Amino acid sequence: MAEVILEKVSKRYANGIEAVRQIDLEIKDHEFMVLVGPSGCGKSTTLRMIAGLEEVSSGIIRIGERVVNNVLPKDRDIAMVFQNYALYPHMTVYENMAFGLQLRGISRQDIDYRVREAAKILNIEDVLERRPAMLSGGQQQRVAVGRAIVRKAKAFLFDEPLSNLDVQMRTQMRIEIARLHQQLESTMIYVTHDQMEALTLGSRICVMRDGVVQQVAEPIALYETPANKFVAGFIGSPPMNFIDGNITENGGRLIFSAAGLEFEIPVMWQPQLASYKDREVSFGIRPENIGSREAAELPNSPELQGQVEVIEPMGAENHVYLNTGAASLIARLDTRFPVKVGMPVALPVHLPKAHFFDPVSEVLIV
Repeated sequence: MAEVILEKVSKRYANGIEAVRQIDLEIKDHEFMVLVGPSGCGKSTTLRMIAGLEEVSSGIIRIGERVVNNVLPKDRDIAMVFQNYALYPHMTVYENMAFGLQLRGISRQDIDYRVREAAKILNIEDVLERRPAMLSGGQQQRVAVGRAIVRKAKAFLFDEPLSNLDVQMRTQMRIEIARLHQQLESTMIYVTHDQMEALTLGSRICVMRDGVVQQVAEPIALYETPANKFVAGFIGSPPMNFIDGNITENGGRLIFSAAGLEFEIPVMWQPQLASYKDREVSFGIRPENIGSREAAELPNSPELQGQVEVIEPMGAENHVYLNTGAASLIARLDTRFPVKVGMPVALPVHLPKAHFFDPVSEVLIV
């Protein structure tokens, strides 16, 4: 296995579009790195440049100790799993998994061992003689993964491999891919637009937007300390709530005021927010930190005033949509919390879990 390093990597097309801009990214040996972001953010283009399927416009890509900018895809010692599986319909599962090894001149005995070993890991031993058309979507995805892992490559690249599966199968395959990473102890780079996939799979996550890296961090750090408003709103389901308001001073105390919410800025945040006096800021709070038990038990928790618009039952909890008069927010409330559509509510806010963002640059203030 090997680390993968991108240094100032960019991709510009002939029509002038810059899909990827000056990316610096270090993917460690044995790491599971997830590239995540909305459609068109450059994540798949980045993966394809690592694979050699897209030419690098500028910058350097290293796999291990070797610069691979001008190395053909087949010589980069990587294996890729595509969104559409890309299986040969006229070949059996066994033949699909063995084909790449045959092209590399691997002995028949070694090929047989590798294919059957991969089939055992992926639980597809009983379908080795079937053709792809006879398989379910999940089985086809396992075959595509198996064809990659028999390569024993330095790095495995996954380009939205689960997007064609139904919700239940996606969840199952996500667990299997995580287990596979643990078994192989391999370097894996995984592209997805699904932030829940990113949070559950990644050792670290690289969030991208408009071809630019926004933040690279471990899942919990990304969730709890987002670098900017985009990351805060993209990571998490339901997403973080944002309330635009103003910071004023009253008797030497800084006060945040917005429709439905007003409170004194905690002492620990006053130095960072002092320069925003008489200015607008964006207050961010996640749905689970509105109306929570922790917020209710914390002394002097501010209350969010609003009216219930919609209630979405989610089993153990309800997603409650609130209107404060100037903003629509979501709270995740225990089903025992008595709410009805149309009723006014005053929900405690767990302030230690909140954030403030600059209204112009959108970067995290605190």
